[in-house]
Amino acid sequence: MSSLQAMPKIVYGTAWKKERTTDLVVKAVLAGFRGVDTACQPKHYREELVGKAISELETKYSIPRASLWIQTKYTPIGGQDATKPLPYDPKSSIEAQVKISVETSLRQLGVDYLDGLLLHSPLPTFEENKQAWKTLESFVSAKKIRHLGLSNIYEPDLLRKIIEFATVPVGIVQNRWWEGNGWDWESE
Repeated sequence: MSSLQAMPKIVYGTAWKKERTTDLVVKAVLAGFRGVDTACQPKHYREELVGKAISELETKYSIPRASLWIQTKYTPIGGQDATKPLPYDPKSSIEAQVKISVETSLRQLGVDYLDGLLLHSPLPTFEENKQAWKTLESFVSAKKIRHLGLSNIYEPDLLRKIIEFATVPVGIVQNRWWEGNGWDWESE
């Protein structure tokens, strides 16, 4: 791994881009984005097309992978679409699912390491979250992941429990901000 890349303040999201993913990621990076967010979740993401964009940026535009923040997610089975090819066997243990998901992401993205990997929504039980987190931590130890985080976590008590449990700190929390969550307020 090269020197540690800092997480940009704004990261380009690749959900719902479908077959346009490669072109849109390239355009976003050429426009100035240095962070790209994806997920090992065929339901909403085309991670392999993000990988194609990373390769094209390096070969065609001389933008090295090391200058980009690449972030993906492990998505539990509850967030997957069983009608699409799943990245892991849903009958396998949480540890095996996480391990295969991370390895699939590294392969599809064509990278040796990930700057960030998020638990894409908490699992149903705290014990399952602990199992997933411990497995993700093993990839940090192996220098395949630099930072860990959580997304779509809206329960402060669960976030606090995971932060207290974690050996590798929760360095990223990424939640959707939308009108229906009621977080907006009237300006004075």
